[in-house]
Amino acid sequence: MAGNSAQRIVALARAQWIPLLTLGLYAWAFLANPAKAWQALNIGATTFGSVLLLICAVFGLVGLLQVWISRDTIVQLLGQDSGLKGLLIAAFCGTLLIGPAYIIFPLLMSLHRQGARWAVIVIVLSAYAVKLHLIPFEMEFLGWPFSLGRSLLTVALAIPAGLLIEALMPKDISSPLP
Repeated sequence: MAGNSAQRIVALARAQWIPLLTLGLYAWAFLANPAKAWQALNIGATTFGSVLLLICAVFGLVGLLQVWISRDTIVQLLGQDSGLKGLLIAAFCGTLLIGPAYIIFPLLMSLHRQGARWAVIVIVLSAYAVKLHLIPFEMEFLGWPFSLGRSLLTVALAIPAGLLIEALMPKDISSPLP
């Protein structure tokens, strides 16, 4: 019985190491300098409050995606047999995404669980560095040769990067990730 409790605590610590580390660092900060710890806690709470609505909206979108877009459609467009078409769709979609990266991760994991291949996930994340709506601003400040070269190389290299990472990932889509 005691061994089972210890195993649960170890499992919890492994699964929730970031919040536990954060709590430990705040405990240390309150011991070292309570005024600065309160200031840090206030900044953290303000930041959390500013992104909370956005995070809730993304989780809502993930739910809609899972219900409204069938697994068959995801597999057909972005799955293992989608070929070059699926990789190009991923590259194009990556350039259209806006917002902070942390809201994209749950969406991409949802797509993967519905049948999108690993290469697609990597390509979307890589192409996300190119923002189509910001290219005119980039060209204005950095020049069109820089902007065009950076954008084309980023998207072009996203595809081989996606294929390479996919080769390193587990083949079974239902297999648990490390």
